[in-house]
Formats: sequence, structure tokens, C-alpha cells
Amino acid sequence: MKFKLRAWHAFIWLACLAMAGCAQSPAEASSDQEKDATMTSTNQVPSGGDAAAEDVAARLDRIAEQSSTHGTPSMPPAQPSPAATPGPSLEPADWIARVLRLIDGLKSPRDTQPAQVAQVLGLMLGQDGSEHVVRGSLGEHGSYAVWVNSLYRERPDKWTVGLSQENRPGQAGCLFPIDTLRQRLKARGYSANEGVRQRDGGERALYRSAPTSDGIVFVVSAQLGPGGTGCIEEVRINANTLEDEA
Repeated sequence: MKFKLRAWHAFIWLACLAMAGCAQSPAEASSDQEKDATMTSTNQVPSGGDAAAEDVAARLDRIAEQSSTHGTPSMPPAQPSPAATPGPSLEPADWIARVLRLIDGLKSPRDTQPAQVAQVLGLMLGQDGSEHVVRGSLGEHGSYAVWVNSLYRERPDKWTVGLSQENRPGQAGCLFPIDTLRQRLKARGYSANEGVRQRDGGERALYRSAPTSDGIVFVVSAQLGPGGTGCIEEVRINANTLEDEA
């Protein structure tokens, strides 16, 4: 009986050897288990520099998630430029007197700068964008406006002065007759070029001073209202160099 059992065990062992992968020796099985354990440990727990790099990457990921959750801080809204200060209410005669006083005082390009214009006119100019401006009332007759602007980026020291008046709707009469300006400029030696027609059908009168010792020519340009009434809508003043005049 013992012989038969031994024979049967030997037969089973031989059959297992014939089948691929059916059995492993204890040493081989132990070696494979150690390899599997090593691979698992390597995948789960980095060592040395790799561990430090992955730790930094994980922290950056957390920071990115927090930034995404809280949102990107928005820039503060741009502050609007201060609005122009309203000017005082003036009578038309007072307004015209101030304009003529400004023209009488033209001696150098400095007299067209915003601060000097404001001082001579006795008005406070506020800044509205790129313009230094003031607007006010002419009582029941209409309104006035003053603006000083540097029209050329390449010449920020060259200023244009604008002075305008506008009748109230339905108001008849002329707030600033061209005759008043013509007589004043003629007395100061300005040459006149009147009746200049524009492409839009408007009419303009140009007056030029004699050159100063520095070669500056003051140009006073009067835009006339439609209909040939001889009423000025706007006066512009420029301090031209001889190059500007060429």
C-alpha cells in the first residue's frame, strides 16, 4: 500500500512538471514575491530627489486649485477724469471784454498756456480728458466755453485756445459781432483775411499779428455763424512760429 501511494505522488509531481507554470520551487516563489514587493514599494513611495519633486508639484497643484476657487483678483476700476468746474455766470459784454483782454496780452507763446489763459480771463479751467476747459452761462442770452488744448503730440508746448459762445434756443441777436473783433485787431496792427470759405459752406475770418522779436505770429481765427449775420461762433488763438507760417 505504501508503495502504491508513493508511486501515485510521483506520478502527480511529474504531471505538474509537464504543465507550464504549474509549479515553482520555493526559492523561485520567494524571489518573485520579493520583486513584486519591491515594485509596489517603488511605485508608491518615491525616494530621494523624485520624492521632493513630486512633493513640490503637489503643493503647486493645491495652490492652483485654491487660486481657481477664489478667483483672480480684479484690477481696481479706472478713475474718471475730474469734470470741468462750471464757470461763473457772465453778461455778454463782460465775456467779450475778457476775450479782448486775452488777445491784447498776447506777447509770447506762454500766453496761450492753460494757466496763463485762466489767469487773464479770471476763470478756473478744469481738466476734461486732454482739454483744459470751463463752461458757463451768459444769463438769459446763452452760454460760453473756453478750452485750451495741445493738438500735436510731437509739440506738447504748442497750445490752441478756443473761446465760443452760443445763443439760447430762440434767442435773437448777436452775442459777439465780428465788427467788435475786427476793430480791436486792426488797432493792434493785425492783418486781415476775411470771407474765407470752408468746404462745409461756413465762413471764417483770419487775423495775423506782425512777427515778434522771437519770430512768433499770433493768429486769431473767427468762425462765423451761418446766414451772413456777422456773428462769431468761436474764436481760436495760435502762437505760430515762422515754420508754422511757411
